[in-house]
Amino acid sequence: MGLLPFAVLLLVALIDLLLAAWFIGQGLRAGANSAEGRPRVLVGSMLIPGALLIVVLGFVLFDPLG
Repeated sequence: MGLLPFAVLLLVALIDLLLAAWFIGQGLRAGANSAEGRPRVLVGSMLIPGALLIVVLGFVLFDPLG
């Protein structure tokens, strides 16, 4: 049970990063400066700090190093 919550949070952060990459890719394909692409790039770029915060939260709450 020790590493399970930490691993779950890392999995959530990985899914968050994959969604960010997908949104950024869709936005760049639509044109990063177009009316359709700009919001997608913005959403993707806002998911990246969220993933980093999830990882930090995982290390603070469930310290896997001891």
